[in-house]
Amino acid sequence: MDLTIQIPRPDDWHVHLRDGAMLDAVIGYTANRFRYAMIMPNLTTPVSTVRQAERYRERILRAASEQTPDFQPLMTLYCSSELDSSDLLFGYEAGIIKAVKYYPAGATTNSSYGGNNILDFIELFEVMAENNIPLLVHAESTDPQIDLFDREAAFLEGELHPLCEQLPKLQVTVEHISTRAGVDFVLNYPHVAASVTPHHLSRNRSDLLTPEFHPDLFCKPIINSESDRKAIVDIVTTGNPSFFLGTDSAPHPISEKYGEEAKAGIFNAAYGLEVVAEIFAEEEKLENFPAFVSKNGAAFYGYEPSSSQLLLTREQVELDLAAMLSTSDGQQVVLFGLEEASHWTVTAI
Repeated sequence: MDLTIQIPRPDDWHVHLRDGAMLDAVIGYTANRFRYAMIMPNLTTPVSTVRQAERYRERILRAASEQTPDFQPLMTLYCSSELDSSDLLFGYEAGIIKAVKYYPAGATTNSSYGGNNILDFIELFEVMAENNIPLLVHAESTDPQIDLFDREAAFLEGELHPLCEQLPKLQVTVEHISTRAGVDFVLNYPHVAASVTPHHLSRNRSDLLTPEFHPDLFCKPIINSESDRKAIVDIVTTGNPSFFLGTDSAPHPISEKYGEEAKAGIFNAAYGLEVVAEIFAEEEKLENFPAFVSKNGAAFYGYEPSSSQLLLTREQVELDLAAMLSTSDGQQVVLFGLEEASHWTVTAI
């Protein structure tokens, strides 16, 4: 099928850029596609002060090409005992900080500084609610007695539901939803939205586990069942304003993905936009694609859509695309979405 669609330059409302040589290697994929990118703060040393966020932003912009002047990283702070509410207020009012990110301790990469229960930070969240500072939540239980595929639902019910009941005006994003429970939770709260990844839209746990475990599809929260995937696809392809693109692009070198313990994260910044376009095309809902990638998230975070445009074209011919990137220190990272992207071209207009 041959298709063409023009969209406002999209935004990525959840991305990991790492640091050092990895930052240098991956930044162009995000900066060349997206206007705004919500930068996750879980570096090896968490970004928990405004000064740390400023320095990290400087490194990001320095690494980004001078050919991408419209790209703007939006900085977040890591929710931990190190985060000072007065520093947060200063950073937010100065326009340096956009949001705070909560990680359950031990849930994912560099999350050891996170919380044991989200309600332990209720005083901080009260300040945030009063000042309209968004809270971004990695919604995943770390209780080992809970089945891996049920941990999003458990966290939503046991921790995020009580928080949203106590602070109904707190603006919350449930990050990278992976289940029908995530969809239903968002629909129940007017001040809650969700970011959605290309991989949770396009893959299910059979892809991850059959005929053997595929490290390149391992992420947190885990890719879930086909019925969960379909529930997410069904809601986002309607254009519902509470759901928007957050790639959760998270590069790891193959030495860490194929090691004894696979690191959680999928690098999809290169082809994630094409993967999502393919989903909307397959569902015959391409007219709602601009809302999901360019409009809904911008509106939720208080921005107008971009005035610049991208043109996406799908053709039957298959493009020859790179499957791997290399960093300056010799590491290699697998690129997700090669099959879908081989049919799409994306150009700025």
